[in-house]
Amino acid sequence: MKVLKTALPLLLFFTGACASMNPPTQQLTETETMIRQADQIGAGDYAPLEIRQARQKLEQARVAYNNEDYEEAARLAEQAKVDAELAQIKTLSGKTQLAVRELRESIRLLEEELSNRDDENK
Repeated sequence: MKVLKTALPLLLFFTGACASMNPPTQQLTETETMIRQADQIGAGDYAPLEIRQARQKLEQARVAYNNEDYEEAARLAEQAKVDAELAQIKTLSGKTQLAVRELRESIRLLEEELSNRDDENK
């Protein structure tokens, strides 16, 4: 009886620890959304490696989820989400850099045109 009193709490603790991980359904959904958003803003052009890694990790997370390895599924989904966020940031940065280059070129052309007008008026 004494062994049972000692073993029972340990058994309940370990059983509870294993069962405490809930399926990361919402985390998978959020990651899918993040990847879709990255795709919509052009991550395939500006951050192809990062978006590809995000998709691969999401797929691995789905496999782990289907195998009821929820801890692994959550870990992979989180990594995929970080990769998708990085893809979004790189995409926005790339687009911003392109816009800056275009603005600088427009300014250069305007300055050139103004300079040519000044030369003609002399």
